[in-house]
Amino acid sequence: MESLKCGILRTGIGELSLNNVLQCGQAFRWVYNSKNLQYSTTMKVGDTYKVVILQQPDETTIKFTGLGLEGSDLTPLKDHLHDYFRLDLSLIQMHSEDWLTRDSSFQTKSPRGVRLLNQEPWETLVSFICSSNNNIYRITKMCHNLCEHFGNKVGTLDGIDYYSFPTSEELCSRASEDKLRTLGFGYRAKYIIGTAAKMASDKQNLSETEYLSNLKDHLTYEQIREQFMSYPGVGPKVADCACLMGMKMDDVVPVDVHIARIAQRDYRFTPNKASLKELQEKYKDLPITRKKVNYELDLIRIMFKEKWGDYAGWAQCVLFAQEMGKIAGATTEGLVSKRKVKSEYEIEIKGEDLEVKLEDVEETVTEKIEYSITGRPRRRATKKVKYEF
Repeated sequence: MESLKCGILRTGIGELSLNNVLQCGQAFRWVYNSKNLQYSTTMKVGDTYKVVILQQPDETTIKFTGLGLEGSDLTPLKDHLHDYFRLDLSLIQMHSEDWLTRDSSFQTKSPRGVRLLNQEPWETLVSFICSSNNNIYRITKMCHNLCEHFGNKVGTLDGIDYYSFPTSEELCSRASEDKLRTLGFGYRAKYIIGTAAKMASDKQNLSETEYLSNLKDHLTYEQIREQFMSYPGVGPKVADCACLMGMKMDDVVPVDVHIARIAQRDYRFTPNKASLKELQEKYKDLPITRKKVNYELDLIRIMFKEKWGDYAGWAQCVLFAQEMGKIAGATTEGLVSKRKVKSEYEIEIKGEDLEVKLEDVEETVTEKIEYSITGRPRRRATKKVKYEF
């Protein structure tokens, strides 16, 4: 990275931690270089994919660059990253001025720089189809395989080839259910092929991003979720992840086993018959929702939305990261790396001044997992597993 022209993004203390957000279950294609302490991936900047490289030398500085940008204006990439990390919003203010006033439990739940990412909606949808009954290690492997086998090569960095995320047309023309099953996608193979075929038909002459973004301009949340769930393999949680992380619908709270456990354990959630009946009446004109939704889990979503407000989805990301207690993803060594990050985080409000102290202590443990031909981890973990990028 030192040999490339770099730009700088400035953030407030506690606003963004690359270590805590890039491999915490939102995005699955960031590759960590432990030697250079940098992250890299491909991102669609404007209409073109670029290999993007990030470093965070201190709490308030993000260094960024991209392959092939020597002598180029870095402003478009800087603007893209500003939007990707949603830096127009203050995470610290959300925590101190909104969530704390609504929910006293946030006194012991610090954001640790975990922000909601603004990702491409198509990639988000397909990535979370891969997440069904899955873990971050295998989702990461699947997303990289989709790019390597069905995307287009963008560039090479440190001996690793980087690829674009395949469009719906590219998946339709280059992939097949059999190919995906060979790569370890299992039953998800037919869902990805079916979703790609339906998307290619639905969007007509638009790009996937244009088509999905248009939904937000014309439909309610419930209608958008219904539309997402019309794609094969997409249930309420996957649809909500696409809404939150791919459509900037900040009040949507995806509910998985982790969030359901938090609701029952920490908030003593119990459904009541009257609320269940109200939901059934509300969804009477949404046949796919009626078929796929779990009404009790949907009541958890509604409870958290009402409790946390307009940025409930951001609060969910903070709690999810804390519940998981670790971050995991691909590395340049071709391994699955699991890193546990502990933060000492203090917020003190003095008059109108907000004082934040943040200290991260990182402990790295490398998980080396061997996968079978079906994509399942073998029962006995060995000391080596390799990703092919």
